[in-house]
Amino acid sequence: AQVIAPRGGEVVFAGPFQGFGNLLIIEHRAGFHILLAGLARIDAAVGDRVLAGEPVGIMEVQTDGKPSLYVELRSRGDPINPLPWLAAGRTRIKG
Repeated sequence: AQVIAPRGGEVVFAGPFQGFGNLLIIEHRAGFHILLAGLARIDAAVGDRVLAGEPVGIMEVQTDGKPSLYVELRSRGDPINPLPWLAAGRTRIKG
């Protein structure tokens, strides 16, 4: 399954990370970071600017055959509930 950037921002980390497998971290305005883990392939590099809805990778298929994506939102380093923040970002690209 394709993974898209939930909001626009700058890629600040892309690669393997302790126990998360491939991890992508996108920095957004006002100290927000979104972490996406469980990727078989990352299609973005550190320093890339991504738009909301832009493809950034492919999910890894687990042993049960179902893909699993880990999503975490952080505000100034602290984890927060991502649902209200993700719902507010309705701007997406079409392609």
